[in-house]
This record gives sequence, C-alpha cells and structure tokens, in this order.
Amino acid sequence: MQITIRGHHLSITPAIEDTIRCKFAEMTKHIDQVNSMQVKLTKDHQVDKHTKKGSSNHIAEAIIRLPGIEFFAQASADDMYTSIKKLSEKLKRQLDKHRKMQQVYQPIAI
Repeated sequence: MQITIRGHHLSITPAIEDTIRCKFAEMTKHIDQVNSMQVKLTKDHQVDKHTKKGSSNHIAEAIIRLPGIEFFAQASADDMYTSIKKLSEKLKRQLDKHRKMQQVYQPIAI
C-alpha cells in the first residue's frame, strides 16, 4: 500500500508522519485490497475578528482507493493530532460498512 502525505501551509514532521502511518496501518490491516492512500494536512490561517483566535483550523483530508471504489473523509480540529484521530475514525466507519456489505453479498459456492 502506498501512502502519500502532503502538507499545505504546514511542514510534515516525522511525529505526524508516524502517527498517520500507525493509525492507517491499524485501520486497513483487515482489508487487503487497498491500492493507495492520499492524506492532505492543511492549516487554515483565518482568524476570528472578535476572539483573535482561529477555531478548528487544522484540517485533515484523506482518500483511500480500493479496486472500483474510493473513500473520502475530512476532519478539522484545533490540534492536528486530534483532526488525524477524527479522520481515521471516519474512514474506519466507512471501511467497516464496506466490508460488511461485501460479506452480505458474497456468492454462496454450491
């Protein structure tokens, strides 16, 4: 499986990269057909005029490609590690649902 990690307005540190690889390796260990995964991390620099603070400005997006299907998820939080955690939970739910649907529609060998 190929994992591509990109940063927009953000440098990818080894700790962030290790966190991403750990979360997604654990999430996809039961699915063999994953072709590639693209992760994009963004830091939004917009600041609220009243509070002088940006809220939910760390955004994590991911695309997981399986044969014939793509899964996309996006999560945002005040911390990059939190947004990565939320992103992995969203993708895990999508992959679990896909895996259950595959089990339901498996042809019965007679």
